[in-house]
Amino acid sequence: MLIRPESRALFLQLARHSDVAAAVCASIADGSFSGATDVRKICTIAGIAMARAAEVEEFLCTAGAAQLFQRASQRTWKPLAPEIHRELAPLFLGASLYRSEVHADRDRVQVVVTKPPAPSQFTKQLLETAGDWGLIDTKEALPGIAESARNRFCVMTPYIDDTGALILLNLFARVPAGVQRVLISRADSGDSMPSSLRAVAGDLAALNVRVLSFRIGRADATGNETSHAKVVLADDHTAYVGSLNMNRWSFEYSLELGVCVSGRSAALIADVVTAAERVSVLMR
Repeated sequence: MLIRPESRALFLQLARHSDVAAAVCASIADGSFSGATDVRKICTIAGIAMARAAEVEEFLCTAGAAQLFQRASQRTWKPLAPEIHRELAPLFLGASLYRSEVHADRDRVQVVVTKPPAPSQFTKQLLETAGDWGLIDTKEALPGIAESARNRFCVMTPYIDDTGALILLNLFARVPAGVQRVLISRADSGDSMPSSLRAVAGDLAALNVRVLSFRIGRADATGNETSHAKVVLADDHTAYVGSLNMNRWSFEYSLELGVCVSGRSAALIADVVTAAERVSVLMR
């Protein structure tokens, strides 16, 4: 099928709306949507769930700017150039099918879990219903992230006790030589290290770990900026984000749940961590 340059340009402009655009354009091509029609009726004609009416409205507005629709009233739209809709309908359908059936996201996500100790009613129920295939144990995921770092390894956690401090030492010790090591936590009210970190301060220094505090005073408001984020990050390619605190309760007693992501989302998480690192201060 030959595609006219103008149709190709319109497809590229509107491709992100393919899921709803395919059905709307097809309804115009077969003549079922021709006159001024409100969005809810357009959904009915095109076989689109009413819950997606906002997506249809967004497509109509974007395509309207491209002279494919005309707003007939506050609530109604009229299609223009039906021959172009006839060309676009199979293109949008193909794009929609590719996205849902073929395309693989650039992100890879694994579910990371810490199960409560045995005997656990939760674990029993999980195994009886869904099973635990595909779930990654936290104690396996975090060391793997540490060992994969090549430029920067960063742990961001607000709560650390004596057990968590030892776990952190183990993680930082696994990081390859020459990799920047950063710990972002929260100093006490006097901007000093919490006791759990003071006990291992020498070991952290020996591993060249920069220990930072995300506890920022506000000049024009009461209170502080603080972080409740729990992140374990290797460069900008792999990150754990979840509920896990660096304390005994999280590692030995609680159900903790998170995800380990790689790809584009990990890079976005790295941007957040970088911003936090830049505004944090060295703990004393």
